[in-house]
Amino acid sequence: MRYLPLLLLAFALGSASAAPRDARTQATYDYLLGIWGKNIIAGQSDLTWRDDVDMAQRVHDDTGKYPALMGYDFMNYYDATEADGRHQTEEAIAWSRKGGLVSFHWHWRMENGKFYTKETPYAIPADQDWRKIDDAIDRIAVELKRLQDANVPVLWRPLHEGSGGWFWWGRPRTDGVEPATAYIQLWRHMYTRLTQTHGLRNLIWVWNGQDPAWYPGDDVVDITGYDIYDKTYSAAYRKAQQHAKPIALTETGYIPDPAQSAAAGEWWLWFMVWNDAAGAAGVTSQDNFWTGEYHNTGAHKRKVYNDPRVITLDRLPKF
Repeated sequence: MRYLPLLLLAFALGSASAAPRDARTQATYDYLLGIWGKNIIAGQSDLTWRDDVDMAQRVHDDTGKYPALMGYDFMNYYDATEADGRHQTEEAIAWSRKGGLVSFHWHWRMENGKFYTKETPYAIPADQDWRKIDDAIDRIAVELKRLQDANVPVLWRPLHEGSGGWFWWGRPRTDGVEPATAYIQLWRHMYTRLTQTHGLRNLIWVWNGQDPAWYPGDDVVDITGYDIYDKTYSAAYRKAQQHAKPIALTETGYIPDPAQSAAAGEWWLWFMVWNDAAGAAGVTSQDNFWTGEYHNTGAHKRKVYNDPRVITLDRLPKF
């Protein structure tokens, strides 16, 4: 019961978010607010760079159920690879038509087509010169508009893991501006450009900068997320509570036990298992985050997917 006041506060702040939303997106957001603290949505990340691998089917093959939420990536939306980026949009539309929820993040390639700081010199531009930034945002807006036209709400998670520093949007700027300040400026600029310049109304804004100091503000965030690959769930959840927004486990290798999460008052709005990268289904490898048994045993996966607190595809409403 000690979590009840925080839950009520989060509902109040979440429902008052400034994000403009169309009717279906608002209904989806209202649903998310309504189940937080009672249920956990099962999510699975798509394998962006190998579209022949059906991650949703791998989940079904192992558990008898499909995830309610699939996570896609605009990673390949850059120059010659743009066709692959568009294919992710098409997959997301198809998943939504099956009744599923859709999330998108963006491994944002700039300059030399790279996004890791060790591979590209690019950084958030000094003096807020947004020209190249806007070109990239405008290209992604085309895809987000395709999703909007198909009536697909998007749990939009840009600029993820910013404070880690391994992506260019988290590296220091050359003009002395602190990385957290530059990141917040970029987030708020993207928010304005997508919602005002492009008039998008199908976005639910999910922030997971991983550090409270990098938080862009309640008026431009709908859901707080954390990416956790080492089972430090409780520490991350406590940090996320500072923002009084619903809290999601936006990337993970290990699926938390729903009973333990509920007992601890750590109500992740959803969990998103990362994808497989080591070949055929059933191969146990540290690079396979779903298939095999390196990260989660088959028994644990079946237990989670059949837990009455966990929302799978068959348990989602018709929004």
